[in-house]
Amino acid sequence: MTFQRLSVLPMLLCSFFAPNLLAQPITFTAGDLIFFQQKGTVYQQWLDKTGLGHAIHVTKVRLKKDSTELELLLHLNSTNLDTAIALWNRAKDDYTLRSGQLLEEKLFQTFTAFMEIPPAQGNVQVYVLDEDGAYIPCFYVGIWEEDGNIRTESKMRDCREKQIDINLKPLPLRKTVKGKSTEVPRKLSSAQVFDSIEAFLKKKYTRTDCYDRRPELLVELRTESTLRISVSDLCRVVLTDEQKSLWCRAVELLGMACNDIRRERLEFEFTYLSGSNSLGGRLVGKFGSGVYRPRKSGYLDMEPDFNDYLDNYHLKFQQELKTYLEKQ
Repeated sequence: MTFQRLSVLPMLLCSFFAPNLLAQPITFTAGDLIFFQQKGTVYQQWLDKTGLGHAIHVTKVRLKKDSTELELLLHLNSTNLDTAIALWNRAKDDYTLRSGQLLEEKLFQTFTAFMEIPPAQGNVQVYVLDEDGAYIPCFYVGIWEEDGNIRTESKMRDCREKQIDINLKPLPLRKTVKGKSTEVPRKLSSAQVFDSIEAFLKKKYTRTDCYDRRPELLVELRTESTLRISVSDLCRVVLTDEQKSLWCRAVELLGMACNDIRRERLEFEFTYLSGSNSLGGRLVGKFGSGVYRPRKSGYLDMEPDFNDYLDNYHLKFQQELKTYLEKQ
C-alpha cells in the first residue's frame, strides 16, 4: 500500500503542475524578434496577395517591454482621416462579403500563424498616420485573444477636433430679361470657396497686436475638393483671457518689451464639392510655449484642458466664415 501511494504521488504532482507550467508565457528573445520582423515582410506579401494591401500596410513588428507579448502595427494607406476610415470600412465589408469572416479575426489569426506564437501573446493594432508619420489619435483598432476568443476594440473620430459643417446660401444672381428682373440661385465653385477661405483667414489672423508674434498662414494642401491650411504663432485667438506672467510684467515695468502668453496654432481642413454649397471639414486647436516658438510637433492639443474655449471659438468661427462666404 505504501509503495502504491508513493508511485501515485509523482503522477498527481505532475497533473497538478503541468497546466500551470504550460500557462507560463514565453519570453521572446532578440533572435526571436529578428524572425518576427522577417515574418512581417511575409505578412505584407499576404496582404498584397489578398488585395488587402490596397488599404492596409505593415508599420512594424515589436515586442512589449516585458518581451512576453508581440505587437503587429498596421496603418491605413492614407494620411487623410476621412479617406482612411473609408478604406477601413470598405476593406471590412469586402472581406466579410467575400469570405463570410470578420476582417479583424483574419488579420489576427494570420498574424499568430505566421509568427508561430501562442494567440494569447500577440495583438494587432491598426492606426492612421499623418504626413509626418505620427499616429492620429482619432482612429484606432486593437485585436487580441482573451479566454480563447478574439476580441476587438476600436474608436473612430473620438478625437480632439471640431467638425465644420456649413450650409451656404450665397446671395442670388439678379437677371433682367425684357425689362423684368428675376433672382437666380447661385452655386459656388470649389475655387471660389477656397479662394474666399484663404482671403478670410489672411485678413483675420495674419495681423496681431501681440509683441513678438508673427502669425504664419500655410496652405498645406489644395485640391479640387480639399483645402488644408494652418495658422501658427497666434495670440489670444482661442485662449482669449491669457495673461502674461508676473515675471514678464515685472520686466515691462523696467521698460523692456516682454510677451510669454501661450502661442496658438489652428489647423483647418475644408472639404467642398463645386456647386454643392455644403462646406465640411474639421478644426484642431493647439497651444505651445510663449517663451519660444515651437516646431509643429511641439504644439499640444487644446482639448481637453481648454475645451470650453475651443467650443466657443468653433461656434463663432463657423458663423463668421458663413457670413463672409455668402457675401462673396
